[in-house]
Amino acid sequence: MPRRAALVLVLIALAAGCDSGDERSSQSTAAAASPDVTTAATGVRLDRIATFDTPVYAIGPPGDPSRLFVVEQGGRIRLVRNGQAVARPFLDIRSDVESGGERGLLSMAFAPDYRTSRRFYVYFTDETGDIRIQQFRRSKANADVAVRSSRRNVLRVGHRTYGNHNGGQLQTGPDGMLYAGFGDGGGAGDPFGSGQSLKTLLAKLIRIDPRPGGGYRVPSSNPFADRSGVRREIWAYGLRNPFRFSFDRKTGALTIGDVGQNEFEEIDFAPHRGRGANWGWSVWEGFSRYGSGTAPHARKPVLAPSHDDGFCALIGGYVVRDKRLGSLYGRYVYGDNCVSRIFSVRLASDGAHGNRATSLSLSNLSSFGEDSHGRVYATSLGGGVYRLEPK
Repeated sequence: MPRRAALVLVLIALAAGCDSGDERSSQSTAAAASPDVTTAATGVRLDRIATFDTPVYAIGPPGDPSRLFVVEQGGRIRLVRNGQAVARPFLDIRSDVESGGERGLLSMAFAPDYRTSRRFYVYFTDETGDIRIQQFRRSKANADVAVRSSRRNVLRVGHRTYGNHNGGQLQTGPDGMLYAGFGDGGGAGDPFGSGQSLKTLLAKLIRIDPRPGGGYRVPSSNPFADRSGVRREIWAYGLRNPFRFSFDRKTGALTIGDVGQNEFEEIDFAPHRGRGANWGWSVWEGFSRYGSGTAPHARKPVLAPSHDDGFCALIGGYVVRDKRLGSLYGRYVYGDNCVSRIFSVRLASDGAHGNRATSLSLSNLSSFGEDSHGRVYATSLGGGVYRLEPK
């Protein structure tokens, strides 16, 4: 398949969580019509630092300002060291990854003590379509290389019926626990009823404590840790496809970018990390009722961008804590797979304030990322990895 045609298919499905039943394909195809293009903003620019093959995430390890790790959807983790792309992949697990559409190697996270333990985690879909979280260690002798034989299984979630709504995010929380976001199992309209069920990890944000030798324990402070008949790993539920979520490195607040169905996208905000929160899917989509039934104590999103305005698949970002970026400091930046503009908004316990488009623009946006200094990055399915820099 020609690369351009393949890119169109990726844009129709990958980060979007787009369904065959959703009216989104024409927008996504239009977004893929050209290589990734950026537009500068007053006082801030997007500085291309590297180019890779379909990058879907970028992250810096704790305590190491010289390295940036870039996740390629096909199954490799690439490395930028001191501003230069390293030719040798940090990790290559392409033979284990089912890639295409929304599937692939989707993110990574580092153990809080990565500098000494050398442990990190990857999130991918395997050849069956199941979601896998695995643990690896980097080489003790060479910080630029992972040891593939150090692989340990952490968690597997069945996801074989549909290829969409795989979630995709790992984050180490302010508490040192590992958080992961899973979609509702795919298709359209939550066919498995995952959103409001506490008996499945689908449509959930989970919180676990991985064991060094593999597997994990469930923290006793999880909201359902003491309940029988439910999945104790659950931290929050009622999510359709939380492709990207993040924690504010200053306050610890949680923000989730949840991909919507036919009408609205969602930004969900929890100042105190959202323990036990129900975000409403599939009874609610945005501020509007979607399905029948009840969603006990459902929380409303702080923002629900409309498809009438061109949105189709929200790409959640980060609260900017890079003081060099001036007016963006303290504001949450986000985008969409079908809208090339990058937006910013101030989030607070009483809601969202001052939502507006920046003049930054990046086509084929796949993700945002953050390094150990709090510098913010954006990746494009067209290949570019960019850092937000003062102009």
